[in-house]
Amino acid sequence: MQISELLAVKRLHLRFLAGAEHAHRDIRWAYTTDLLEPARYLRGGELVLTGMMWRTRPEDSATFVASVVGAGALAVGAGTALGEVPDDLVAACEAHDIPLVEIPPETSFGVVTEEVLRSLTQRRFTTIAETRDRQRRLMAEVASGADFPDAFASAARQAGVTAWVISASGRHIASSGAPLSAEERENLAAKALTWSAFPRTTRATAGGEGSTLTVVPIQTKESHPLSNWLLVCTGDHATWTEEAHEAVAELVSVSVLARSRDEERSLTTARHLEGLPRLLAAQRFDEVTALMRGTGEGGAPEPDERAHVVVSAMMLPEPRVPDLARRVIAELVADHPGAVVTGDNDALAVIPVEGPDHQARTRAEAIRAELVHRARVLEGGLLDYRLAVGLSSAARGVSELRGAAVEARHARRLAELRGGRSRVIAGAEIDSHELLLASVPEEVQASYRERLLGPLVEYDRDHRSELVETLEQFLAHSGSWQRCAAAMHVHVNTLRYRIGRVEELTGRDLSSLEHRVDLFLALKLRD
Repeated sequence: MQISELLAVKRLHLRFLAGAEHAHRDIRWAYTTDLLEPARYLRGGELVLTGMMWRTRPEDSATFVASVVGAGALAVGAGTALGEVPDDLVAACEAHDIPLVEIPPETSFGVVTEEVLRSLTQRRFTTIAETRDRQRRLMAEVASGADFPDAFASAARQAGVTAWVISASGRHIASSGAPLSAEERENLAAKALTWSAFPRTTRATAGGEGSTLTVVPIQTKESHPLSNWLLVCTGDHATWTEEAHEAVAELVSVSVLARSRDEERSLTTARHLEGLPRLLAAQRFDEVTALMRGTGEGGAPEPDERAHVVVSAMMLPEPRVPDLARRVIAELVADHPGAVVTGDNDALAVIPVEGPDHQARTRAEAIRAELVHRARVLEGGLLDYRLAVGLSSAARGVSELRGAAVEARHARRLAELRGGRSRVIAGAEIDSHELLLASVPEEVQASYRERLLGPLVEYDRDHRSELVETLEQFLAHSGSWQRCAAAMHVHVNTLRYRIGRVEELTGRDLSSLEHRVDLFLALKLRD
C-alpha cells in the first residue's frame, strides 16, 4: 500500500512531519524497533515504527535515520506516547529525504501494523486472482494456436515486465517491446550455455543500457540446453517482489507451452519425412515431391520447381539424449521459412531458396556463413560433443535433391575429419583429396591410418622422439632437406637420420612420390 493510503485511514490519526512529497511510496512491510541501528533486521521497503527509546542525545537521530535509510526502509513512523517528536529527528529525516509520520498516543503500533498487513493481504489476493485469470486466458490462447509473440508481448505488458524470449543460438522469439540487438542476444545465449544454475543474473552489454538482466531457461520435458529457449527479464531476481516473481513464472509457463508446441510440430514433420533419404537414394522423385508437399511447408512454387540447399549434421560421439542432433540442426536453420528437418543423429535439413540460379548460389553462401556463426554460439553447450555440418550447393528442383544430399553428407564427413568443436563445410570446399577421404568408411580410414602411422606413433611414445612431426614437416616442405631442417631448427644430418628411421619403420621410400602420397593421406586422416 502507498503511504498516502495509510494516512487516509481516519481512525489512525496519522500525519506527515516530513517528506509528504513521497506519499506515493509503496509500503512492503511494517517493522517496530527501538534499536539505535536496526539495519541488520530490515530487508527494504519497510515503514519503521519506533518509540524513540534509542534516543539519549540529539546526535542519535542522525545515526538512527542513516541506519534505516541504508537498509532501504522507505518511511519512519515515530510514536509520541512518551513525548513529542524532537526537531533533530525531523531534521535527520529531511536530510536523508525519507518521510517521517507522527503516530499519536491513542494509536498503537500494533493497529498500524495490522492495517498495513490487511491492505497488503487484500492486494496480494487480488493480484493472485488477476494473475491466475490472466494466465488461464493466456495459456488457453496459446494452446488454441494464438500467435505466441503477440500473446507474450501482451502478457508481459499487462504484468509490467520488460522481457524477451531468445533461443539457444540467440534467435529472437518474442519480446514485450523492441528486440534485443543480435550481439546482445548471442552474448546472452552463449553465456547461458556455460551456466549450470538458474535463474542467473548478468550485466547487459549491448542492448540493455548497462542494466542488470535475469535469465531463466524455458525447459520442456525433453529439453536440452542446446535446444532450449531462454526468458530474459530486466532486473535482479533477488530483489523482485512476490508479484514480480509470479509475473515471471506466468511468462515462463506460457513460453514452455509455446516451446512444446514448436517441438511437437518439428517432431511431426521429422517423422513425416523419415523416408526422404531413402526415396532420394532410390530416385523416386514423384514420391519425394508428394512427401515434401505433405509437410505443409512447400508453399509456392512447388517443391519440384524451386531451388534447395541440403544440410547434413551429426554430433560426435552419438548423444545420449535422443534426437538431439536433429533439434540442433533445426535450431540452426530455424530462420528459414519452409525448411524441413528429419533424421536422428544423422540429421538432414532441406532449405528452400528463392530466385534464379545466380541468386540461389549467393543465398547458399549466405546460409553457410549463418550456420558457421550460429554453430559457434552453441559451442559452449557442446561440452564433450563435436558438431559436424555439411551443406550442398543450391540444387534446382527435386530431381537434383539426391545429388545435393550426397554432396551435403560428403561435406559433413569432411567436417568430421577436420575436427574442431563445431565445423561447417560447404560442398564447394570438397574438390580435393579431402573429398576422397570423406567418402571412405570410418573403419577403413582407421585401418589405413594405423597401418602406415602406427609404427611411428609407437616409436615416438617409447623413445620420446618426434618422427611423426618430422614427417609432417618434411612433406609440408615438399621434401626439401634444407628448408625443413631450418623450419625445425635441427641440423640437416639430424633430419636425414629421422627420415631414415621413418622409412625403416613404415617400409616407405620418401623419395617416391607414390609413397609420399600414401603417408600424406595417412597424416590427413590423423588430423
